[in-house]
Amino acid sequence: MIIEVTGTNTWNKGAELMLVAIRERFLARYPDYTIAVDGSFGSYADRANYQLKQKVNRGRWGKTRLALTLLSRSFRDAYGLAFDEDIDAVLDASGFAFGDQHPTRRIVEFADQVDIWRRYGCPVILLPQALGPFDNPVQRECFRRIASSASHIFARDTVSFQHACGAAESDENITMAPDFTNLVTPPSSVKLPGDRMACIVPNQRMIEKAGSDEAADAYEPLLEHAILALQGRGMECFLLVHGVHDETLASALRDRVGGIRIVRESDPVRIKAILGAVDVVVASRFHALVSALSQGVPAIATSWSHKYEQLFSDYACENLVLPVPCPPDRVQEAVDHVAGAARQDLIETIRSRGSILKEQSRTMWNEVETIIGLAGPAGG
Repeated sequence: MIIEVTGTNTWNKGAELMLVAIRERFLARYPDYTIAVDGSFGSYADRANYQLKQKVNRGRWGKTRLALTLLSRSFRDAYGLAFDEDIDAVLDASGFAFGDQHPTRRIVEFADQVDIWRRYGCPVILLPQALGPFDNPVQRECFRRIASSASHIFARDTVSFQHACGAAESDENITMAPDFTNLVTPPSSVKLPGDRMACIVPNQRMIEKAGSDEAADAYEPLLEHAILALQGRGMECFLLVHGVHDETLASALRDRVGGIRIVRESDPVRIKAILGAVDVVVASRFHALVSALSQGVPAIATSWSHKYEQLFSDYACENLVLPVPCPPDRVQEAVDHVAGAARQDLIETIRSRGSILKEQSRTMWNEVETIIGLAGPAGG
């Protein structure tokens, strides 16, 4: 049995953590299943690390693909290759790839691929992700096709659900579920060098997706103000690189605030462990925020899409999503909230909401297993 997972990769640690979450769920419960990914996931070593098969996609391998189809199944299995006809189910874990803020190429290719999978009778499920808006005619038509052919679509938040239902011909196969990386439990062996630590996770997309030059120019100063405010609260701050494209930004921030440490970690589960061990997280990476909040760690966010506000709404702390530009006193107010007298009440709220969201994720997985024809073990 082979499950193809699309939308994940190793250069974005949130995307890689989604692969980890899927693998943990299926391989622990259904050891006969294997997972296949296409070449965009990462290197051969990356696939080998997770024991993944290489999906041979139509149109990308040219004549080589035709030659490979003539080889025996045992040969293909021995070399870890999988074709469309080998796939038993498809789980898309794009996170946020379909909507007007993204290039149309991805959604066009995915809509075409969904048609191919369905011709093979293969169930296709879009795992919880942010979606829309779909005002662009190409985006809207492609999503309509996807929604018509997919077995099920899980929108990750209310706004995404509304966008998806508005673009689809029918909303019968569209429901809501939270981000499922909240179920990944990291080891508790991470040791930090200080007692009161704050982790800062920048995101280059805050500059790339800024609505104006003013917003783009204001992002680094906002994080600088946050770091200084946290240091004023007696916290030791460090930067964590959550995606390869954030390196330059992290270095610039380090220089702005006097040389704080930059942590680089390749293992997404260990990254989640780090984020769960600190006292405060200030982040612009969605899955860094999920990793913090799902472990009861207060967090402050900045936003370039609706997914951030919706996430913090799930945890009942919407006031901790800061606008860009942001007045220094508003930054100070947020820091005082996560590090001051209200901190313990905030932690209790986050943990309470987190427990509900984790149960919703378990329910989502049970639904997925039912859709693809698995009789899940008792206990969810």
